[in-house]
Amino acid sequence: METIAKIEIEKLVFPHQDKPVLKNIDFEIQRGDFIVITGMVASGKSILLHTITGAIPHYHKAELTGKVTIMGQDIKEMRLNRMSDYVGYMMQEPNNQVIGLDVYEDVAFGLGNLGIPFAQIDETIKNTLDFVGLKGFESRQTTSLSGGEAQRVVLAGVLALNAPILILDQPTAELDPQGREELYKRLGQLNKTQNLTIVMVMDRIQEALRYANRVFYIEDGEITIQYSPEEYYKAQVQFQKARLNANIPFNSNNSLPKESVAEVTDVSYQYRNDLIGCEDINLKVYRGDFLSIVGLNGSGKSTLAKLLIGLLKPSKGEIKVFNQPLNKDNITEIRKRIGFLFQNPDYQIFAGTLEEEVGFSLKLRGEQHEVIEQKVNECLSFVGLLAYKTMHPQRLSRGQRQLLALASVLVSDPEFIIADEPTSGLDENQGYVIMDKLLSLAQKRTTILLITHDLTLAEHYSSRLAAMYNHRLYMEIPSRDLPQYLDRLKAIGLNFSNMGDYDETF
Repeated sequence: METIAKIEIEKLVFPHQDKPVLKNIDFEIQRGDFIVITGMVASGKSILLHTITGAIPHYHKAELTGKVTIMGQDIKEMRLNRMSDYVGYMMQEPNNQVIGLDVYEDVAFGLGNLGIPFAQIDETIKNTLDFVGLKGFESRQTTSLSGGEAQRVVLAGVLALNAPILILDQPTAELDPQGREELYKRLGQLNKTQNLTIVMVMDRIQEALRYANRVFYIEDGEITIQYSPEEYYKAQVQFQKARLNANIPFNSNNSLPKESVAEVTDVSYQYRNDLIGCEDINLKVYRGDFLSIVGLNGSGKSTLAKLLIGLLKPSKGEIKVFNQPLNKDNITEIRKRIGFLFQNPDYQIFAGTLEEEVGFSLKLRGEQHEVIEQKVNECLSFVGLLAYKTMHPQRLSRGQRQLLALASVLVSDPEFIIADEPTSGLDENQGYVIMDKLLSLAQKRTTILLITHDLTLAEHYSSRLAAMYNHRLYMEIPSRDLPQYLDRLKAIGLNFSNMGDYDETF
């Protein structure tokens, strides 16, 4: 086989830090490899990709002891703007790479910089968008895209450059199960038919295993184990089964009177570009509910969540929260009783340190310094970030920032928590930690509304499921009745029947 890259990192150290973020890494990439890199939150996965692409040390300054070569060239000596000849790179945060006003302009950007004739650019854009499942999206405004759609647009822009090596950081983190399956299948097709080399970081890699030929597990900046896909699969089967068997699915206490926390009546929302956000929604949320809202990308889940918190105003219909119509006169008081966790944690992180971030709402309420310090420490300890409390939040990994956002929500003891993809960017262990915490709150009568693409979590933690399809509420059922509705859910792309069915992977 042809070696097209060599990664030899004795250590990688950022300025003003003593501890290396990467160490003792030594492997080769062969043409046609499909390598999946996984590991714990903040283990160094994304930093390793930054180093392979040359972003480190050219853009992010760090001291690299060792040598990384791509196509025989030392990355330290290469010009960063020529890396696109060799590597197509998709970062973890799709919004960091979306630069065009509309989808066509965004995908065309890299091609235009290469001086490719317009007719060829036009054909490439249409073919690539079709390949990633976004046929007909050319004129869509990028600001109106869902997280999963933005992720596909970025991937289209990367694929359009036709580089021989594809470096992907969490490429399916914001995709629904159907979207993940389709994307992995297409990447596998490119890998097999065009010998495209793929190196991909993912926290949850179950669906990708059938296409990979090597799996690297990274821990504390070091690749500790190299698996075959079959070996990794067997290890994950044991973990997943043990973890799900240990969890007792939540059932709300039906003996208590049903007290309404939120009521959505005939609500529709249309964005300014005439794109439908949601349509004719009728939904009640009760105190102590653990309600999961599931559906494909673009089905209206996040729009509904934003309507419930008053970030969007219905085009039609009425929303009541705590038995009060949601309006400009009472929205401030209502929001004090609600915790909202955005899909992208960077939308709600603004302070200079973790302790300032978590303590901000308590400071606004006029709490005593000692009370603030105690609660901040408790919440940071729970999410595993206490040791970083004086650090700037943007030095954290995406997964750690997600945990920080959760701590900032929990510190105020909200009565109603709306969590939009709270396990996005987290490994399975951390994901279960988050869900266990939400479950314990629900058991104490805190109301949880969870928006998730993870059907396993929805099935095993929720008291109720609400499925959205084509911007409407398609079905609302108790979780215990799920087996009766598997065929109807599968018809809209939600295949619960395969959750936990590991034997079909290989």
